[in-house]
Amino acid sequence: MVNYSKLKAEINNDPLIRGYASMTDQQIADSLTQTIDRTIVESKTLGALGIMREVGPTAGAAILDKLEAAAATDSRLKWFMKELTTNGVDIGNPVTRATIDSLVSAGVITAAEGVSLKEIPEKAGSRAEELAIGKIYARDVTLTRTL
Repeated sequence: MVNYSKLKAEINNDPLIRGYASMTDQQIADSLTQTIDRTIVESKTLGALGIMREVGPTAGAAILDKLEAAAATDSRLKWFMKELTTNGVDIGNPVTRATIDSLVSAGVITAAEGVSLKEIPEKAGSRAEELAIGKIYARDVTLTRTL
C-alpha cells in the first residue's frame, strides 16, 4: 500500500534535489524505486553467536569480550549483555545504534568495531524503501499530484 502523504511530501519538498518538478510521472516513479543509492537500516535481532557469525568469529569474540569487561562497571552494558546473551538485540534499532556510537566514544570498542556492528543491518536500497512508502508506479505519482 502506497503512503500517499509521504509520497506527496517527497515530491513537493524534493529533499535530495532530484529534480522531481522537471520529471514525468514515470521518471519520478523510477527515481524513487529503481535508483539504488540509499542506505537502509533494517531490523535485525542477533545474539552473541550472531555477532560472531556476522563480523567473524575472532573479531566478534573480541568485541563481546570488551563489552563483557565493560559491563562489570557499567549498569547499562550489564543489561545490554544480558539481553544480548538471552533474547538477542535488534542491531538495527536506533537506540542500539546510538549505544554503539557511545561505546566507541567511551573507548570501549574501536571505531572500526563500531562500524562493523552498525553495518550488519544495512543494505543498499531505493528512496521509496528508505521512506517506507511502498512500491511506486507512475499512476501513483499521477494520483499524488492531484491530492
